[in-house]
Order: sequence, then C-alpha cells, then structure tokens
Amino acid sequence: MSAALALDMSYITKVASEHTRSFSWTKQMSVTEQLQEMVCDYLDTHPNISINGLAKRSGVAATTIRRLINQETKKSIAPHTVLNLVSSISKEKRLGKLLTMFDGELGDLLKSNFSAFADEGIDASYDQQLSAVLSEPTAYFVYKLCSNRTGISHEVIKEIFGKVGLQKIEQLLELELIEAKDESYYAKEGNFSLDVKIAAKHLPELMKYYKPSQIEMKKNMFYSLSESISEEGIQKIKEIQKEAVQKTYQVMQSPFYEGDIPYFTVQVCDTLVPELSEGALQ
Repeated sequence: MSAALALDMSYITKVASEHTRSFSWTKQMSVTEQLQEMVCDYLDTHPNISINGLAKRSGVAATTIRRLINQETKKSIAPHTVLNLVSSISKEKRLGKLLTMFDGELGDLLKSNFSAFADEGIDASYDQQLSAVLSEPTAYFVYKLCSNRTGISHEVIKEIFGKVGLQKIEQLLELELIEAKDESYYAKEGNFSLDVKIAAKHLPELMKYYKPSQIEMKKNMFYSLSESISEEGIQKIKEIQKEAVQKTYQVMQSPFYEGDIPYFTVQVCDTLVPELSEGALQ
C-alpha cells in the first residue's frame, strides 16, 4: 500500500558500512529521541548532506528536522513523517522490510500505523519522492495507469486527461518515475504504496470512475453495509477483508488473467462516529 551497535542490532546491521558510531537504543527511549539520534548520526556521517538536503530527500520540512535535532519538538511526530525519515536515511523503500528494521517505540509506531499495508503479502515499495509527486490528483491517476502491466498509451492519456495529462507524463518522464516503450508509458515501480492521507485524498476522484449505470449489466458491484457491532466483530470483518485483498492481489498478479482492462477495486471500513478508543479499530 516501507537502516553502529544499535537499534537493538537491527538498524546497524543495515548500514554498518556507512555508520561508524554506535547507538544504544532501548525500548525506554521515545520515538522522538530515537529519531533525533538517528538523524544526528546520519548527518554526522554524511557531512556533504545538509539539513535542507535531507529535507529534500525525505520530503520532511527542514524546520521539522531542525526542531527534532534541537529537541524542540513539543508534540508527537506524525507517523508519515517518521516513515519518510527512516526510509530516506536507511535507503530502504520496501515497506514490509522497513517495518522489521526497528525496535523500541519507533518500531512499534511504524508497525501500528503501517503494518496493515504490508500484511496482505503485497510486495509494495514506498518512495518519498513518488509519494510527493502523486499528491497531485492528475499525476496520481496517470501514474496509476502507467503502473499496470500493459502500461498506457499517449493517445489514451490525451483522451482522458487532455493537455494536463500530457504535462504530467513529461514530468514523470523527467523525474525518471516512468519510461516510454513502444508508444506506451510504464511505471518504473509497478507495486507502490502511498502515504495513507494522500491515497485517501484521491478517493472522491477515484469514485468518479465508478459507473452505477453498469450494475444492471453486472459489469461492476456496489455494497454498503453498516450495523452496531462489538470490537470482536470489527476485527472479524477486517480479517475477512484482508483475505479478500490477498486473493484479489493474487488474481491481478497471475499471468493466467493478464489483460488490457484497467480495473480497480477499493476496500475500506470505518465507524460512522468520531474517533473511538484503540483496539480492534487499529
């Protein structure tokens, strides 16, 4: 849907060749303290990279990084900010791998917020630059079409998105996020994951592609179910949906079902009230 004797041996193992000093991360350290030590060590061992440089690489504001370094962070750091920093510093894009690299409160935060996107057996990568570029709706849908195994042609992009779509193609080509081949465009990273806030922001636009008139022809589906249930019931529904996601992904990846129809499906579930306590809702 994403790395010095340290991090209880896991972080150092990833980048021991680049880092010379040791950490002593324990589960008693806060997320902010772990991140602060991680960022400072990274900048110390990479003198050619400035705070602004790290900000550009990670997509995290330079002011946020400065506050972190100077221990001036007064509130908890947003999970997607943490993910961006650790992915950039560890140079690891695979979300599933990122979730296993860190211990302590930092590891707990990553797992609690992003494990749902890695538990379905989907080998997706997380890239800060890509996530930032795809925050713009047209760029997102253009890239989504390019990420299909058959790619997308110049003519179809022009027909669907017009001049703006072609401009996004040029931008993605310039950033080397897609490539042109046989008069079509293909994403460099077919299976990709985005910051959940960015993905959710695109949901209203995505639903515009849903065609209610085709239900009677059995060309699509629509179900909306709701009821007051227990946390145990919520957990059971989530397990069912996760299994459905796994099976859907297997169909989409199977050579037996290869085709040229750009098909999509969405799995969402939540409560019809403001935020509730943690538990099965997580």
